[in-house]
Amino acid sequence: MEETKKRTDIWSICIYLILYSIAGFIIETVFGVFTKSVVESRKSFLYGPFCAIYGIGAIAMILVLKNQKSAWKLFIGGAIIGAIVEYGMSFFCERFFGVKWWDYSNMWLNIHGRTCLFYGVSWGLLAIILIKFVNPKIDEWIETLKQKKNIFKVATILLVAFFTVDAAITGYALKVFYYRISTENNLNLQDKNNIQNKYAQIQTNSNFIGFINEYYTNEKMLKTYPNLMIEEKDKNTVYVENLVDGIESYYYRLGEAF
Repeated sequence: MEETKKRTDIWSICIYLILYSIAGFIIETVFGVFTKSVVESRKSFLYGPFCAIYGIGAIAMILVLKNQKSAWKLFIGGAIIGAIVEYGMSFFCERFFGVKWWDYSNMWLNIHGRTCLFYGVSWGLLAIILIKFVNPKIDEWIETLKQKKNIFKVATILLVAFFTVDAAITGYALKVFYYRISTENNLNLQDKNNIQNKYAQIQTNSNFIGFINEYYTNEKMLKTYPNLMIEEKDKNTVYVENLVDGIESYYYRLGEAF
């Protein structure tokens, strides 16, 4: 008898988004410690501990690969899905916010610096771990939570609402930060005049710009996004941390005191 394929409902998808975004934040933080010997922010948003690319990547893998049993097919499917998600997120962030979170241009077999073979392999391995070992346990846990229908639904709605508001606030603050950094450092950007005009318009509202300058300072933004880059008109990539004096981009370097 053919095995019934598992279906995933919207409530489970919402939980996946939150849980795997948090898991991604933890993974990225540990990765930062081992690769750079620093404890630094690796999150997507200003407030919640979310690394959204992992949440989105996990959802895509679960929806496409959840009924797949072959480890090799999981690996190949995960590598392809991960590369697509990584490329898409990189393109989206650069297109709408003007910044890059990562650049793999110096890595072997990269595609426009947005994804590469090494991280494709990493996504493939994560897919095997996710589908074969982790997500079945998460699904069991979710099914247990669903028995308390009202509490489960209210908690899920509140978490997703917080995630969404956090993303919206972050998007706007990041855009203003991009305008500010680009204008103050006179970066040679493709739409330089347009950016400077937009930043000038924002500054005409003294209350609003005062709020932005108080709560979304260069230090706040840099410490939240320590690896941000901006590409100039001549394709020169500028690291934002090099444009801001007197601020360390990390929270803690191993071997030093806080």
